[in-house]
Amino acid sequence: MLIRVLKEIAGKETNSLTGLAKKMNLRVDMLVQMLKNLERMGYLEFDDASCADDTCRECGVCCTKKNKEDKQIKEIVTGQWKLTEKGRGAI
Repeated sequence: MLIRVLKEIAGKETNSLTGLAKKMNLRVDMLVQMLKNLERMGYLEFDDASCADDTCRECGVCCTKKNKEDKQIKEIVTGQWKLTEKGRGAI
């Protein structure tokens, strides 16, 4: 199942956490735990490049400026997760 998660993220066909969970027939909290485990094991890393300079471009990918200011992100998106070299080697 973890390899399937890696393949889905590499394919970037689904760009939301809820969409990926639905596609994989998983609960969102289960998918979040899988993503965290894959990160801990070195297969994934979280890439928040769009907000790296603390300027929200309101691109719809990560957050809105209001959410960032409130430190509330409505939804983690798979587009922000990227495979590490180890992750690419696994798939």
